Amino acid sequence: MELQYADDNALVALSEEDLQGILSAFAKASKQLGLAINIKKTQILHQPPPNSSTSVLPPNISIDNIRLENVDYFPYLGSLLSSKAVIDDEIHHRLSCASGAFSRLRKRVFENRDLQAKTKILVYKAVVLPTLLYGSEAWTTYSRHLKALEAYHQRSLRKILRISSEDRRTNTSVLEEADIPTITATIAQNQLRWTGHVIRMPDSRLPKQVLYSQLVKGKRAPGGQKKRYKDNIKTNLKKCHIDLKAWEDMATDRATWRNLVREGAALYNHDLCHAAQDKRRLRKERATTKQVQPKPPITTFPCPHCTRIIGSRIGLYAHLKTHKDQEGGQSYSTTSDRR
Repeated sequence: MELQYADDNALVALSEEDLQGILSAFAKASKQLGLAINIKKTQILHQPPPNSSTSVLPPNISIDNIRLENVDYFPYLGSLLSSKAVIDDEIHHRLSCASGAFSRLRKRVFENRDLQAKTKILVYKAVVLPTLLYGSEAWTTYSRHLKALEAYHQRSLRKILRISSEDRRTNTSVLEEADIPTITATIAQNQLRWTGHVIRMPDSRLPKQVLYSQLVKGKRAPGGQKKRYKDNIKTNLKKCHIDLKAWEDMATDRATWRNLVREGAALYNHDLCHAAQDKRRLRKERATTKQVQPKPPITTFPCPHCTRIIGSRIGLYAHLKTHKDQEGGQSYSTTSDRR
């Protein structure tokens, strides 16, 4: 398989021998056309199958007897491809890029007192957010990824709106003041819109084949499974209140699908904000209704012959012995009545 975009080229193969053959043919064709391959920028990324042994040797691929470097991840078209097929490094890269875009506009826009907060929010939505969520249409996100993105989203909005930690503002109130949805709802909207675009593609297009393809061999390991992109789409459909049985038919109409996704994302964002408010309210109620646990009663031992109260059984024995000595050796029985 070969993926080309301008001067960037990605070669995909299922085995080391196939990749070496494809790369050799590509290098030969490039020489015939008078083109040169940059060896330093050409790297090999090996993605082993799940549950494979970690002792597998990296592939040995070369061009003109020069062995290419094996890496764990490399950038392609602005996104980081990982050997473990996870987006942890991609999320860190997106956060770094968004922070750089925000910093370049900090003094000129976000800290400029001559600009209104509404204008600053528009710049943030036009520059920083697209940088942060670049390629999010194809992400398979976990809760840890969404939490990291939401945390950066909140930090940026609070800096723009000049909200400090001493103001004790909730995340929901910050989003309402900025009139901007959560990152979770935005990613769901992006993914559903892209999925509808893939549905409308011809069957010969590679994205549609990947979306509907299944492995011929192998089976999933028992126990907890890694989340798939299809699982992510199914969850987004449920959260956006879209019918799971009829969504593919509705996606064939572009205008209808875009309106449906936009309304569903708004409902999803409302549910997220409402759930956050309920969680905070319950936490406040537990804090105010929490009562101090009463201390356990102190165990005491009263003397059966006088009005004295002894604090321990051993002290009672000593006190009774004193009575015995004073009254001529008469013995007394002890009691363990507690008050």
